[in-house]
Amino acid sequence: MFTILSICGSGIATSTLVSERLKEGLEGEGISDIVIQEANVNEASGMIQNNRPDVVISTTPLDSVDLDGLKDFSGLPILMNLNAKALYREIADYLRTL
Repeated sequence: MFTILSICGSGIATSTLVSERLKEGLEGEGISDIVIQEANVNEASGMIQNNRPDVVISTTPLDSVDLDGLKDFSGLPILMNLNAKALYREIADYLRTL
């Protein structure tokens, strides 16, 4: 099982939308055993420390977030629905290396 942390500025609508699309997109790439947690940028460092995800996806700058060496991806292609399939493939390929 893979755990993904979806981060947005407020942790409400944007991260939920990205999470739903990401889950569907990764299933299309053959990865269905995932849990996606959602957070706002202020909660992110604590969630990374306490619930270490496999990967982070964000729609906001993460300058204030301690990623602790985690791989992060921009969720903007998913949010804007621009070339999202390529991003799903890239994330799926990365998860398969873990």
